[in-house]
Amino acid sequence: ILLIIDDQHRPRAMGWTGQTQVRTPAIDRLASQSVNFTNGYCNSPVCAPTRHCIYTGLHTPQHGALMNDKPMRPDVRTFIAQLNQAGYTTANIGKMHNAPYTDRRDFQYVLNHEFFTSDGGITHYGPWLRAQLAKRGLKSQHKRWSKPVTEGARTWLQDPKCIAHINWMPEDLTPEYWITQQSLAFMKDQAANRPDKPFFLHASYFPPHHPYGPIKKYADMYDPADIKLPPNYDRAGMTRWWRGRKATSDLPDAEVRRWIARYFAFTTQLDVQIGRLLEGLARLGRAEDTIVIFTSDHGDMLAEHGRFYKGLMDEGSVGVPFMIRFPGVSKVRKESALVSHVDLPPTILAAAGITPGAELVGNDLRPLLAGKAWDRNRAVFSVIHHRLPFSNMMWRRGDYKLIASPGRRGTDQVNYKLFNMAKDTYEMNDLAGEAASSAVLKRMKDELMAYWAPLEKLLPAKMPPSKRGPAPNFTWPPKPWGLGGGKTA
Repeated sequence: ILLIIDDQHRPRAMGWTGQTQVRTPAIDRLASQSVNFTNGYCNSPVCAPTRHCIYTGLHTPQHGALMNDKPMRPDVRTFIAQLNQAGYTTANIGKMHNAPYTDRRDFQYVLNHEFFTSDGGITHYGPWLRAQLAKRGLKSQHKRWSKPVTEGARTWLQDPKCIAHINWMPEDLTPEYWITQQSLAFMKDQAANRPDKPFFLHASYFPPHHPYGPIKKYADMYDPADIKLPPNYDRAGMTRWWRGRKATSDLPDAEVRRWIARYFAFTTQLDVQIGRLLEGLARLGRAEDTIVIFTSDHGDMLAEHGRFYKGLMDEGSVGVPFMIRFPGVSKVRKESALVSHVDLPPTILAAAGITPGAELVGNDLRPLLAGKAWDRNRAVFSVIHHRLPFSNMMWRRGDYKLIASPGRRGTDQVNYKLFNMAKDTYEMNDLAGEAASSAVLKRMKDELMAYWAPLEKLLPAKMPPSKRGPAPNFTWPPKPWGLGGGKTA
């Protein structure tokens, strides 16, 4: 089983969806062999919480990782632990985003790469990069190459000069190239030394997450002047959003286009590595007996409604790529049924011959993959906790989508938006205030609050403290925290 997760990949940023501005030939090729879910959602549109929804098959109040630096409940089990018990070799290569950083989340083999590659970074890639630079006589360049910008993490969130830069590394020294190389090494080692033992590999990539830093080769493929702004672009909203981040300068439309162009370039750069990974799987003769799942932890607004990044319940943020190639099972097609990340653990466990636990909130998707009867009225739910009990929630059933956000602090007020997604895919016509939609609005509100009530009871009275801990001092080749007895590239 190969689970490929990238970071902040919006659901419309793939060629197979009809998006003509971005080039993703490898993902499109995988799509041509998969069931492609056109209504795939994350269950919390921020990195760590949604990844824990994937690990556990539970919602955020159930697994406890409410925000990026919050720990998972110690009594919650992951599907990775169950695969271990069933005899699988399990590995994570790339981003994990755990709290604390040293938590392996039950993976037997781990090579981690979170963010930047400086000495304080959470990464095995950093010491590997230093070794490669030394071999090439470029050791003095490490500090320059260790971060995409030198102004610091706080600044690149606020200054457009620090975003959408061009990374001048050679392609074979980039983090995504390294993740692919190590993933291929793991699969080769598995084939050579454990050929009869099944494996689960989580290949986890950082692109196309901001600050959108492709190498020049891919940046040159996209001219910002050719970029079309989305139909729901809001110029005034963009100004408010950017100034609200205490920005050091303005963000004119030309700069918005440059950001989008770099995002698309970063996506294409990643696409090449996904292609290498899948080609390597085929060369090993394992393509026909390996389930391949491709998704992202969340999307990116990418200028829709005057916003970038994540954390919202708009489609650009909460929607994700979601495709499954299951040889002998998947009936290749575009599939409009509603699915979300909590459906992955029961599907993976069932495919491995393990009965999914009753505590899992998702569904085994195998019947749907095979084109069999499916409840097309089932709903999907997502929540984010920038504040408690929630900062945004989404409830989608059928064509209708409800977004709930709290009113003023200290009040019980909840604000709602309602959209008919069949008629309004860019969410430009809020139906919540229309008399003709009052019955639908009431039904959706009642359903959401009934679903939310038992989850809310699981929340702590206040936000737990950060449990990230100090950054581990990784070395290369990896010591016990790494791939154990496995082979690295």
